[in-house]
Amino acid sequence: MTEKESVFELTEDQKDLYSKIYKLIDPHIKPNNPNSLLMTSGTLLAIAVRLYTAMYKKDEDIVMILDNVKDSLPKLRESIHTLH
Repeated sequence: MTEKESVFELTEDQKDLYSKIYKLIDPHIKPNNPNSLLMTSGTLLAIAVRLYTAMYKKDEDIVMILDNVKDSLPKLRESIHTLH
């Protein structure tokens, strides 16, 4: 990945998938119920970890991915309103 490239620059396929997932979960996020956001986020996170588990045989590989996610939190927070 070059310096100009970023994990936050999504391909058209990724944008399409993001949009479809967002439309699917949007009805489950209720503004008057903060727990609905936690439930939805937790469910998506569990699905992501299960998908990684299906692909990677060693837990260390998944931990490395999660560490990268942790390190990218500030950038993710900045980009949160530009993706949907």
